[in-house]
Amino acid sequence: MKKILLSTLLVGFFSIQAHADYVASTPSVSSQAAQYSVMDINSLIKAAKSGQAGAQFYLATKYQHGKDIQQDENQAFTWYKAAADQGLSAAQLNVGRMLADGVGTKRDETLARKYFEKAASHGDNRASFNLAMMEEQKKNYVGAYQWYELSTRDGMLDNKVISLSEGKKTALAANLSQDQIRMARDRADKWIQAQ
Repeated sequence: MKKILLSTLLVGFFSIQAHADYVASTPSVSSQAAQYSVMDINSLIKAAKSGQAGAQFYLATKYQHGKDIQQDENQAFTWYKAAADQGLSAAQLNVGRMLADGVGTKRDETLARKYFEKAASHGDNRASFNLAMMEEQKKNYVGAYQWYELSTRDGMLDNKVISLSEGKKTALAANLSQDQIRMARDRADKWIQAQ
């Protein structure tokens, strides 16, 4: 799977609800990412406005949690989206979640799916898990199995997601035929190859 710069910004733990919860970023080995995490709010705003994706992501996180600035979900969405549109997978994950739940923006499942797919294409298994949950809610169990399968494979892996996905696959397998499971796995293979 493709690797992108700053894709390791998010490594934190999170709980799973209808979708994966927002994940607070943790500094990676990237010194540039680390500088944004400790930057004062005015410098961070300036860097975000200058187009720095990492700064946009950290500013969005601050708006989301009301840290060093008044909490504002609309601003959080705006800055996550700016970083997401520059290819930052952690931001793509958060934009997908906010769109799926209508937090800080109008609810739009179709657009949420696009952002989750972008993050998943960069190997973020939390995005694959979100896609699986969306398919499962629509009762598309073969599609759900496909995305749960993808969330257990190589990429930016969150071990909690792998464990949850394995459990979900087991539960779904009880209601799917061997041909349907094979089809879901084949779709997962093809999706990875297309990336």
